[in-house]
Amino acid sequence: MNARPAIPPIHDPALDRRVKEAGASKTVYALVTPETEAAKHAILGNALNGPDAARRHHLEQFRDAWTGKQFAAHEAFIERWTGWAAPVIAIDNFAYPWRYPTAGGSEALFHVIAAYGNRARSERFEPEVHVFAGEYEGYKAYAEACGITVTEHARADWQAVGRTLSATALFCLSQPSAIDGNVWPHANDFLGLLAAESERPRVLLDVTYVGSIAEPPAARIAADSPAVLALAFSLSKPFGVYYDRIGGLLSRKAMPTLFGNQWFKNLTSLQLGSALLERHDVFDLPRRYKSTQREAAAQIGRRLGLALLPSDVSVLALAKADATTDRALADFLRRPAGDLDASLRLCLTPAMAEMIGTAGPIAATGDA
Repeated sequence: MNARPAIPPIHDPALDRRVKEAGASKTVYALVTPETEAAKHAILGNALNGPDAARRHHLEQFRDAWTGKQFAAHEAFIERWTGWAAPVIAIDNFAYPWRYPTAGGSEALFHVIAAYGNRARSERFEPEVHVFAGEYEGYKAYAEACGITVTEHARADWQAVGRTLSATALFCLSQPSAIDGNVWPHANDFLGLLAAESERPRVLLDVTYVGSIAEPPAARIAADSPAVLALAFSLSKPFGVYYDRIGGLLSRKAMPTLFGNQWFKNLTSLQLGSALLERHDVFDLPRRYKSTQREAAAQIGRRLGLALLPSDVSVLALAKADATTDRALADFLRRPAGDLDASLRLCLTPAMAEMIGTAGPIAATGDA
């Protein structure tokens, strides 16, 4: 038997343990809610004494593949998602004729970055991915895995970046922002500047936190900007379904590497995603758990000696750069790392899960 290689820790183990013992985490984890599990109960039904109507419907989706009936599953899901997200995102549906179901947002992000690298080699230009410092780490990891150079910029310099970005570059941007969990107020202006500087779409817009904010933004996210090449979304964070892998990609151009996803898709995930979108509007769960978020932030703040404020995103909180004299803790939580003026960001999911009763094992009911 081959020994499993030791995996180096992602974070400083002692600080990671200290933060988790306080009920928080540096990494952002999805919050499983009772509403998440209620939707699963609804679609899977009860099979104790033979399949009920819900279970029959679930099982019948997988039958008769030769009829092509499963093709409609992802089309209906993505159509429902665009309507669900409309209060937060402005989407020109005609501009994104290519739509693919994906295993969460990460698969969508990787395929866009990889396709960009392939296009660069085909068209003989040097590929370059650009991000703001402190953004979602996956952009850099995927780009570097594809042999693409990554350049990080201070977000405060967005106007200079918008005016000087190469016409062949790819910029990866999350909104609401993974940097601090807040709606970035200059995102639409940045997209407008990029559109004005080049006719070529060159932004991979990541909206995986849509559904995690409790109130409409001052302006809807401008996914209809001609600067946007592709739009990646996921239900992982909004609904606590990280391991169900429910997401999608809307693209201006065909993505050949995702072509097979139209057939090779997870029908259970798509059914669950559709049920969640139908049962809860885009603001519902963040509003329901807003008080829990505030309570968790206060509780964790007392334990760590931080004055925490809830972020727009329902499972995140922030502290000011000088909120603690504990330099090691501040360096651990600072985002972007190394920026002494940057806020300290942490995830509230562990404490929130304890508060709402979705942490730990499910109590047995005595049924055999």
